[in-house]
Amino acid sequence: MDEVITLEKKKKKRGPFIAGLLVLALAIVGVVSIVMSVVSFVESKTDKSAEYAKYADYLTWVVGVDPDPFSDITKANKDSLRNIAVCSLLDDDVKTGAYTVTEKGLEVPAADVEAHYYAMFGNESPIVHGNVVGYGYEFIYDVSKNIYLVPLTGVTPPFTVRIESVDKTGGFIVLRIGYVSTNNIEVAPDGTVKAAQPDKYADITLKEAGDGYNLISVMTVTTGEYEE
Repeated sequence: MDEVITLEKKKKKRGPFIAGLLVLALAIVGVVSIVMSVVSFVESKTDKSAEYAKYADYLTWVVGVDPDPFSDITKANKDSLRNIAVCSLLDDDVKTGAYTVTEKGLEVPAADVEAHYYAMFGNESPIVHGNVVGYGYEFIYDVSKNIYLVPLTGVTPPFTVRIESVDKTGGFIVLRIGYVSTNNIEVAPDGTVKAAQPDKYADITLKEAGDGYNLISVMTVTTGEYEE
């Protein structure tokens, strides 16, 4: 299956859902968290806003890591999947709050990374442990201690999530996602987000798994002009 989908001009049937600026930051108490500065539903609130927020939360670091496209999880780059899993795990303030902090950084147990990896991606693409290298950050895997060392620094992912559409069939969800550059997001003093157009689009397929999702595919989309 091709990993690029080309579409003709498409009308927007509904306003997009924007998960605004997301920052991975290490608090002074040593707890790593992802701070969602803005989560804005462009339409007026509906019963689906909570569901959209759940999608956006899951996709935060799928979009933030920006892996190469793949039509099946078994074809995904495992370095990218590991990167996504570690960064997503660091969103859990309760869990990370219990981790040891040393002068080298936060010690994240590889067992926790592994559990989070399989929760996000299922069992069809086994994890391969190793260093994590992303946009402006690197987490070292210490094989002797079986931990990941997360430096006491902050990271801003290059893109954030904008949900353009959702198509649910059975237990599968296909989301048209706009990748909005975090450099282009402006937040007003009242918390509103200035409209920013995505740099690119992808169709991301998820499969419902318990009370969460498993990532199935990320397919690049080239589109014509979007009508406002």
